[in-house]
Amino acid sequence: MGTALSQDDLALRTLARQFPRSTGTAVDDLVSLYSALGPVQTQVPRAAFVFAASRLPGITHETVVEAFESYALVKGTTLRGTVHSSTPLHHAWSAAITRGWLDTSLTKALSLQAVSSDDVRAETAAYAADLWRERDDLVAHVLEWLGEHEPDGRGVAADTSTRNLIRSAPGLVRRPPDRRWHTRTDTLYRAAGAVVDVDVDAHDPDVARRALVRTHLASYGPATRRDVAWWLGERLRPVDAAVEALGDEVVRREGPGGATYLDLVDAPDGSTYEGGVRMLPEFDGVLLGFEGTGPERGRFTAIDNLPTIFNKVNGMCSPIVLDGTRIVARWRIVPRGARIDVEVLPLPGEHPPDEAAVADALTAVESVLDTEVAELRTVVE
Repeated sequence: MGTALSQDDLALRTLARQFPRSTGTAVDDLVSLYSALGPVQTQVPRAAFVFAASRLPGITHETVVEAFESYALVKGTTLRGTVHSSTPLHHAWSAAITRGWLDTSLTKALSLQAVSSDDVRAETAAYAADLWRERDDLVAHVLEWLGEHEPDGRGVAADTSTRNLIRSAPGLVRRPPDRRWHTRTDTLYRAAGAVVDVDVDAHDPDVARRALVRTHLASYGPATRRDVAWWLGERLRPVDAAVEALGDEVVRREGPGGATYLDLVDAPDGSTYEGGVRMLPEFDGVLLGFEGTGPERGRFTAIDNLPTIFNKVNGMCSPIVLDGTRIVARWRIVPRGARIDVEVLPLPGEHPPDEAAVADALTAVESVLDTEVAELRTVVE
């Protein structure tokens, strides 16, 4: 497997992919970034904006809005049943591998008997084909339709989780009711085929899985097979089959502790990573690209810091500050009228970031959120 990779090797190789040298800040540059890095978890509306600013410093708020308004980028419920922003093609790949387990969950939650999950998804897509539908109206329509086709006691959404499953059809995309993509909840749903040219139902799951395994390694590698499976929301067996099907495209490298890491044969060696301080969004890929219970989440910070970043009670993840190869702090926005304050909260055991470097990094956040930072302060808890 060649020379063993050190912990520093792993960090640099991943960061060189996550933070490529910027070639521009136009819509096309943002779409190219998404094409390279794959679907991005963005259930917090501003996460898509801060993600863009952290990789393409200087990109404007209007540029990101235009990428979504033109549907060059789309949002939908796909990998792991969570909200992701992606290119239309990546959305289709993600829908292909997500549909199976989501539909199994839907069948169980609704106690379907007379109709199948495919029937439910077809009715959902048909209702959302011609118009953007409010999420509550969408769910109400599907439940009314189920009431006409299922016997009493079946096809009933007894809880919020089941209602969420109904509107989480992978073939749908979602958006806010206006252009305020960075602050408004996505309440409108539409059949993806009505707004993009990619047919989300035309992709074979095995082919889509291979493509997404390649995408994961290209953006997060080197990675373990468990990392890839976690990111996809898949079991190990189909992921192993996808890796084998990729053949000579994938190499195996020994890493810390003798662990085996997968990578693309032509992957960069990490020498192009420029370092510096970057303000990263909630649920950033430098954490979410790796399996949650293993050591890989500690690639950029101490494992002991993860409970501080992730709130297990509400499932939220804090925005983080990356300094070089280390996640050194959390950060948060405090609204102040038309402006904002920013608080930086250093993580235990990490060197606090230099405030001047943070201030420089915040210029990208100001541009992409179309705001001004009134005060920056470090808060020690």
